[in-house]
Amino acid sequence: MPGVVAPTRIKLDSILFATDFSPSAETALSYALNLAHHYNGSVYSVNVLPHMPFIECPQVASEQARFLMEERMAEFSASPFLRDIRHKEFIEEGEVAEVLSRLAAEHDIHLIVLGTGGRKGFGKLLLGSVAEEVFRKAECPVLTVGPHATRWEIEGHLRHILYATDFGAESLHALPYAVSLAEENHARLTMLHVALMPDVPMTEIEAGAMRVYDRDEISAERLRHLRSLIPEANQLRQEPEYLVEFGSPVGTILKAAATADLIVLGVKRPTVLTKHLGAGVAYKVACDAPCPVLSVSARCRD
Repeated sequence: MPGVVAPTRIKLDSILFATDFSPSAETALSYALNLAHHYNGSVYSVNVLPHMPFIECPQVASEQARFLMEERMAEFSASPFLRDIRHKEFIEEGEVAEVLSRLAAEHDIHLIVLGTGGRKGFGKLLLGSVAEEVFRKAECPVLTVGPHATRWEIEGHLRHILYATDFGAESLHALPYAVSLAEENHARLTMLHVALMPDVPMTEIEAGAMRVYDRDEISAERLRHLRSLIPEANQLRQEPEYLVEFGSPVGTILKAAATADLIVLGVKRPTVLTKHLGAGVAYKVACDAPCPVLSVSARCRD
């Protein structure tokens, strides 16, 4: 399997920040502004008004909601936080993922930033997850800031990046971003693979040919695979740390991210199950991560 080529600087100088003016959005804003300062970038901020077809006088309610959001957005636009940053604000109406995708295409956006409250279980079954729908459909990377992520105190530079892979095509699509950001920031890069013990087919057991799998053997093989993702010819400033662990993918990734400033994950295309049940590892990690999660979809433009 081909490894990542020599890293080039990832463009993150055009940022689309989605806000509903909630506490999670306020936290996400600090990350968007930090990146904008670092990359001398522009911030496009958008508030998306939802459709309200099931309430009495939806047109009146929509007009009232727009008026309120225009006031909030005007205050936001005048904020001293944006003083030294090129910025533009929008108020749109529709489905959040669709609006963000359209704006990203229209303004050549390199990164979408949004906060999420991390709904799970029955609440997610009813309401779905805007954040998950966005990062699975987006054609650019998405930085998701969950409820357990604190404000970035990195003085403009990432110090530790965690990249997790299952060796699937989707996760490998995110590797150039992890490598590039590590090089750009002179950051420590940890490459993690969470191994699962192979299931033994019942036919082998019944035939008396049950194979005994050795954890050390599996670990060594996966470690070789992990190292092969970055060829030796690709000279990095700092040798990555390679980890192969056994356990729950979500729990193991979160444990490894205890000191990380950023988690980088490749994500699969949306399906009915991932949209409604949130069964994906990426969504669960984003909900509970102590730092932001950069999700790179296979849809992302190179």
